[in-house]
Amino acid sequence: MKQKIFARNKLIGILSAILIVILSGTLQISCGKKAEAQFRFIFMTDIHLQPEGEATTGFHQAIEHANSLDPDFIITGGDLIMDALGQEFERADSLYTLYQDYLKKFEAPVYNTIGNHEVFGLYPESGVDPSHPEYGKKMFQNRLGHGKSYHSFDFEGWHFMLLDGIGFTEDRQYYGYIDPTQIEWIKNDLSGLDSKTPIIISIHIPFYSISAQISEDPTSSNSKGIVITNANQIMELFEDHNLKMVISGHLHWVEEIIYQNVHHINVGAVSGGWWDGPHRGVAEGFAVIDIKGNKFTWSYEDYGWHADLDETEK
Repeated sequence: MKQKIFARNKLIGILSAILIVILSGTLQISCGKKAEAQFRFIFMTDIHLQPEGEATTGFHQAIEHANSLDPDFIITGGDLIMDALGQEFERADSLYTLYQDYLKKFEAPVYNTIGNHEVFGLYPESGVDPSHPEYGKKMFQNRLGHGKSYHSFDFEGWHFMLLDGIGFTEDRQYYGYIDPTQIEWIKNDLSGLDSKTPIIISIHIPFYSISAQISEDPTSSNSKGIVITNANQIMELFEDHNLKMVISGHLHWVEEIIYQNVHHINVGAVSGGWWDGPHRGVAEGFAVIDIKGNKFTWSYEDYGWHADLDETEK
């Protein structure tokens, strides 16, 4: 009887050892193979929020639709409020407050990119003196940027850079430009990355566009307020890195330019034609970007709200 018990225990011991070896091998294989990144984010741009008209109704519906798509996070592409460029403090302050209130309706984290319309009091007609404590980009920095107008973050092995592409002229106008201080920041940010790390840039004004050639004629050139005037210099910074996408707004239309494997994607506006219907045939919407591994797919999503136009206007 004792021999049978001993034999049975010995058999159990052998089987247990085999099971441990199998499980150990499986664990080593699982640990050795890194899981592929798989996530979704939404890019919303040119919201131009204001209390007047249908802006709050439309933006609320855009938020609800975005929440239903279950994104891991939201990136906004600038021109979040209707305008602070030519406004007095009270108006600009109220628009920022309204936008901040609506941010609470998102179920996912929101990362904000600065647009030209977030710049407070730049236009002389605003009556704002440059000595004002929130003049220029300071209002965005204080309200939405955590003290900055550009920053970066990482998610599932991808690196995201939200850049400030708004330059100021001496006569208090804006144009597309990335200043030397930010260029140094980009260099430092990239220095900490593996060259294979996939990168996505969010910026309000696009690096490149065929907007002028389409709206005017094929020989037309873009104005300084339409594209980033030193885009080529910025692109050189990424030559030894894995830049996948530069995603932007500003133009209220959809455009994709692919050059040297970098996708320059311009996304239509949440506000369409400033809450007055589609702009250049592009309906109110936002971009949905799905990441899998080292690749991405994207689509432009009509979120279902449309301006109530008269039949003669449709």
